[in-house]
Amino acid sequence: MKLGMIVRPEADAIKHAKELGLDFVEMDLNYPEWFGAPMSEITPKLPELKAALEENDMECGAVGRWASQIIADDGSVIESEWNEVKAVIDFGAELGASHYLCSVGYNKNLTYYGNITAAIKVLRDIVAYAKEKGMTTSIVNCIMGNNYIRTPEQWKLVLDEVPGLTLKYDPSHSFVHGGEHGAYLSEAMQWGDRFGYVHIKGVIQLGDSHEPQQWADMDIMKKLPEYKDYAFAKMAANGKLYDNPPAGIDSINWRAFFAALYQHHYDGYLSIEPHSRTWQGELGEKGLKYTIKYIRDLML
Repeated sequence: MKLGMIVRPEADAIKHAKELGLDFVEMDLNYPEWFGAPMSEITPKLPELKAALEENDMECGAVGRWASQIIADDGSVIESEWNEVKAVIDFGAELGASHYLCSVGYNKNLTYYGNITAAIKVLRDIVAYAKEKGMTTSIVNCIMGNNYIRTPEQWKLVLDEVPGLTLKYDPSHSFVHGGEHGAYLSEAMQWGDRFGYVHIKGVIQLGDSHEPQQWADMDIMKKLPEYKDYAFAKMAANGKLYDNPPAGIDSINWRAFFAALYQHHYDGYLSIEPHSRTWQGELGEKGLKYTIKYIRDLML
């Protein structure tokens, strides 16, 4: 296994990952409405990023584009977003990435069947294009951007219809939706042979998940700016019941999860996702170093 982390597409972030003793970096170039930027603004950074990777003897393990709104109301592919997806894959190929991480946003103007069939079609195209560039495609199990192909219900319908598609699995997402009885262990046991890439992110949660409503509130906020104060007030209140502390200082049974990975002979990438409003600055750096040590001890 290799241990790395998600970083900004910046040279100093690559250097920092090297200083932490990590093996690779991951860069996620998301849909602009979901914490991303147009690829026309990102692609010019390629020369400095390639130089930083070489200078620090660091690998780019993956690039990703989450929350992709790529399905039109008639089930066809939105050409502008398809061009952005290809630009991200091309970007990753230039950096030598071996994995492309993706999602497909649910179109509320289509039926569930219409969404599934449209997703299968576009995912076949994505997998094929990434394969041409030497990359394996994994679909994420995060709800951000109305991604819905994230549980066994959808995996049973989609994975076998899209040869070459694997799962980018993050146990914290499953935990959030099921609390202490989240399905991450059963999913890892039953679907671990389809894992192509794994994220490492801690989680604590009191009570039931508020995440689906939070994403829905953010979606409304984009369309109705006057909803912003109300939405952020709700998120602040819910934030007291939820956090993403460093893996190893959280509620996930990482030892059991790794046992499931080993059962399925997983020997791939483990990418740390520092993602917490609490763990920032000096505290965040301490937490990151703790997670690196903790996860290294689980890597045989």
